[in-house]
Amino acid sequence: MKKEIFILFGILLLTASLVGCRKEMSRSEWCNKYGFKEDEVFDIEIGNYGFPYIDTEINGHQIKMMYDTGNMVGISVSSEVAKQLGLTKVDEITLVDTAGLSLGRFGVYESEKVKVFGREFTGEKIYETFADDIDGLLPPSLLLEHRFTIDYKNKFIGISKNSFPENRIKKETFPLIVNPSQPGMPVIEGVVNGEKVLIQLDTGCSRTCVDEKLITKFNLPANAWGYEIKDVRLGSFQFRIKNAKKVSFAGINEGYPGPIMLCLGSDTISKVVFTVDYPNEKVILSE
Repeated sequence: MKKEIFILFGILLLTASLVGCRKEMSRSEWCNKYGFKEDEVFDIEIGNYGFPYIDTEINGHQIKMMYDTGNMVGISVSSEVAKQLGLTKVDEITLVDTAGLSLGRFGVYESEKVKVFGREFTGEKIYETFADDIDGLLPPSLLLEHRFTIDYKNKFIGISKNSFPENRIKKETFPLIVNPSQPGMPVIEGVVNGEKVLIQLDTGCSRTCVDEKLITKFNLPANAWGYEIKDVRLGSFQFRIKNAKKVSFAGINEGYPGPIMLCLGSDTISKVVFTVDYPNEKVILSE
C-alpha cells in the first residue's frame, strides 16, 4: 500500500512539473495583457545558460541569437558562424570585460542584412564575439525607439512603440538611468540589504553578479557557489540570491551617477516579466 501511494505521489509530482512547463497564456491573451498587436510579438527559446534566444536571419541563413541587454558592442556572431556566413573581415577591435580588462582582439565584419524582430536592419556592422559557445548576440541598441517586454515563462518578447498598458497587473516602475556611452543598457536604482544601489539588468548574464566592493562592505557570506545576498528589493519584488558571482563593474561605471554594485542576470530576471520602455525612459517589472 505504501509503495502504491509513493508511486501515485510521484506521478502527481511529475504531472505538476509538466503542467508548470506549459505556456500559461496563449499569444492573444499575452498580447492583450501586455499591450501588443500579435505581429509585434515573437517567440523566444530559453537555451544555453537560461538565455533568451530568437530566430534571426543573416544573409539568408537562420541563426538562433541571444538577446543580450548587456551587449554594448553590436550584432555579434561567433568566429565559427562568421566562417559559415562567409563574412568579410574589415577591421579588429579590442573587447573588454566589466572590469575594463582586455579580452583580446576580435574581428569586425562588413555590414549585412539582418532580419529579426519583424524588421530588416541594414548598415549594421557585425562583430566577432568572445563567446564561442553562443552563435550570436543581439544588442539592445536595436530597440532604442521601442518598448520591449520579455517573458521567459511564456517564451514571448513583444516590441512596440506603445506604452505599457495601465491595467491591473502587479508591477513596479523605475526610472531608466540613461547613459549615452552604454546605449540601451538597463540600469535602475534598487535596494540591497537595506541600502540603495545601482543595479544592471542583463539578460546576457547567466547568474547574478555582485561587485567586489559590495561584498566587502556588507561582508557577504561565501559558499561553494558564490556569495549570498539575503535581500534584493525592486519595489515590491524581493529576491534572495544564493550564488552571486564576484566581479568588478569598474569598466562600465563611467557616466552613471554612482557605481553599479549588482547585475541581475537571467537567473533572476526570468522570475518576472521584464519591460524596458526606451522612449519613456522606464523599466517595468511585472507579474
